[in-house]
This record gives sequence, structure tokens and C-alpha cells, in this order.
Amino acid sequence: MRSARAMKLLLFLSALLGLAWALQDFHPEQVEGPWHTIKLGATDKTVIEEGGAYLCFMTGITLLQNGDLNVTYFHRKDGKCVKEYYIAEKTGSPGRFTFEYQGKNYLTFVLVTNDVTIMDLENQNDRGTLIVAELHGRSLSAGKHGLEAYRKHTSRRGIEQGNIVDLLEYRPHLCDP
Repeated sequence: MRSARAMKLLLFLSALLGLAWALQDFHPEQVEGPWHTIKLGATDKTVIEEGGAYLCFMTGITLLQNGDLNVTYFHRKDGKCVKEYYIAEKTGSPGRFTFEYQGKNYLTFVLVTNDVTIMDLENQNDRGTLIVAELHGRSLSAGKHGLEAYRKHTSRRGIEQGNIVDLLEYRPHLCDP
């Protein structure tokens, strides 16, 4: 029992260390602009399936003067495509932001390049903790450049391969902004 608990703690600390290392060179200007969601993965797949609270397409990020981010998403609501945005408030850690949506969310930029970004979203609410990992590309084809890093990140965060949705396949019948 103790060894299982110690292993979980070690994995959790390893994931945090990996996230902290990735954030050292984060500059919010890097993530500003248009994006296309390529893949979504979650520890609970129902949140990224049809009707799920986290099934959405990010279309852009705007850096606000105070350092917060305005993140624009499209999702389906009552059978229609709806545009929404969330203000992600900066924290004391580079590349880490927070916002309220079905509990407290911690948004962390794990990888940022000119072509792709990997975002780690940790939702904490009265039901526990949910992890959602997002792969975004500057173009629909750019996402392939981040696939290996995304696979490694989802594995570190305990997201099974069966819990990853390829949004390029879903785009035509869900919500294509």
C-alpha cells in the first residue's frame, strides 16, 4: 500500500517538475494569435466526447495589457456552434494561468513553438481532479509537428491513448469555426 502511494506521489512530482522545467522560457507573446485545436485528451474521456464540457475548438489567444490571456473557443450548445472566451489570469509561475469553469482550472503551457502548443489543463472541483491535454497548431497540418511531445505529455499525465480525440476527424460534424 505504501509503495503504491509513494509511486503515485513520485509520478505526480515528476509531472510537476516536467511542467516547471518547460515553463522556464515562456513568453506570453509566443502564444498570441490564431490557433486550431488538433487533439484533446482527458483522464475522463466523457468530457471530450459529444456533449462533453471540454469538447471545444480553440481559435485564438489575445494577450491583455495586464498579462492575462483572453482565450477564444467554439463549442456546440443546443446543436449550434457557440463562440465563448475565458480570461486566464496569470499566476506567479511563467506559463501558468487560472480561470473558473466547473471548478478551479490551472492552464499550463507545456510546449510552445512557432507552429504548435501543448496546453495542460487541470480542473479541481468537489468531484476531484480532471486533467485535459490539448494540442493546437497554427494551421490544421502544423499539429503533426507536436504529436510525439503530445504523446509523451499525455502519458506523463496519466491520459490513456484511448482517451484522446483527434479533432480533425470530428471537425466536420461538431463545430468548425
